[in-house]
Amino acid sequence: MSAGSPTSFRRLSRKTEKLDGATIHRIIVCTLCRDVPTGIRSGETLCGDLRSRLSAHHDPDVAHGFTVEGVACMAGCARPLAVAFHAPGKAVYLFGSIDAEADAGDLVRFAGLYASLADGWCDSGQRPPRLASKTLARIPGSGTSAEGSR
Repeated sequence: MSAGSPTSFRRLSRKTEKLDGATIHRIIVCTLCRDVPTGIRSGETLCGDLRSRLSAHHDPDVAHGFTVEGVACMAGCARPLAVAFHAPGKAVYLFGSIDAEADAGDLVRFAGLYASLADGWCDSGQRPPRLASKTLARIPGSGTSAEGSR
């Protein structure tokens, strides 16, 4: 098993999985989505850009606490490019209409916010401006009650 493989993590608690002391958060990017005006698939490019930006981040929880994965489809076809944030026990976010170049910085800023939130829950006003209107879904994390969320 590779260190980046989800099956290589040992379970430490219900809400947190750790490897080498870093909380593992996932950013999942659709690699099949095509940009509406150009028809270009920009998911793989965005994955590489996010990996580079995250690894250079000043906060170690962001620099070492995220994996970036591409998947062939996230069913966000009506609002491509789709990007999701996921971590054990945290709310899951799905963003759509992502511009791979213009939104990369805000995705990294959201990663910093997401890493800092115990349950992952935040209001649209807390999200970086370009992402606030691009939120397609916020799903409560496992083991948390949607009624108890803010």
